[in-house]
Amino acid sequence: MYRHICPVLLLCLATCAAASDRAAKLVKRQHKAKDSVIHFSNQDFEEFAVGKGRDYHLVFFLNANYLAGNAKMNLPKLKQEFGLAAKAFRRGPDANKVFFVELVYERSKDVFQRLGVTQLPYIFNWGPDATAKEGRGIKLSKSVECGPDITTYPWPAEDLIRCVSSSSGKAAGEVDRPSIVKNPLFPIGLLAFICVGGYTAWVVYNSPIVRITWLWALGALAVFWFATSGGMYNIIRGMPLYYTGPNGKLVWWMEGRSGQLGMEGFLMGSSYIFFSSTLASLTYVVPKIRNNTVRGVVSLLLVLLSAFTAMRIISTYQKKSGLGMRTFFSFM
Repeated sequence: MYRHICPVLLLCLATCAAASDRAAKLVKRQHKAKDSVIHFSNQDFEEFAVGKGRDYHLVFFLNANYLAGNAKMNLPKLKQEFGLAAKAFRRGPDANKVFFVELVYERSKDVFQRLGVTQLPYIFNWGPDATAKEGRGIKLSKSVECGPDITTYPWPAEDLIRCVSSSSGKAAGEVDRPSIVKNPLFPIGLLAFICVGGYTAWVVYNSPIVRITWLWALGALAVFWFATSGGMYNIIRGMPLYYTGPNGKLVWWMEGRSGQLGMEGFLMGSSYIFFSSTLASLTYVVPKIRNNTVRGVVSLLLVLLSAFTAMRIISTYQKKSGLGMRTFFSFM
């Protein structure tokens, strides 16, 4: 009887020792990573994920370098949230039971093909009971996926932690998001900023430059031009100034009501400035002209320019909005 028990015990001890050795390697690599995320290759996947006798969970984040510039997917931000979740588990009570791993398509194409992943991003929990045969395809159940049920994107670290905890039964620590306020030098920096800023404001206030009227006028015109051009709208909505057409030429004006580019807004803002400048010149510049003939010619020219500019502004508004407008210049 003892002859049969001893080999079984030896086999169990060897399996436990191998699992412990793999976990120790993962802990060592986790400590070396700045964001506590371990980078796997095809060989690492075979060694740490396929082998039996594992007592730890692997949370995989499938990524691709060629999609890093995709603004809609925003994979760098998602990776940052994934790293925050990894650090939270590292500080938790089950620190050596859950490891966060990144698989990059360019370095692990074989694993991607075996998993049958067709779209990114993809995050899943690979538990100790998960099995895979070397070189064979791997079928993942929906219960181990993290992300599809999360409404906010990029998926926040807190939601990723809840998903991993529910599927693994392991607990994590609190998410420690980086903030300048948490820096120990923040109070000193804030005090220095207040002192330097206050002194600079006092110097500027008492300098002659703030009493130059035309500088204030130019500043007001710049603010007016930026506001009427829709500058803030372009920034908030991410509106491009122009785009490259199918023929390779730059397109900065979209005909009809199909849309509007940033350059269109700035052109209309410049038209407002020009129209306002002609009216201001009639009020402040023309009366200072002493010659009656010159004054009359300049006045007529300014009126014609203001009328033409107003017609162009109204015409553009009608084309873009589709709304009709009857104006004083309709007869022209």
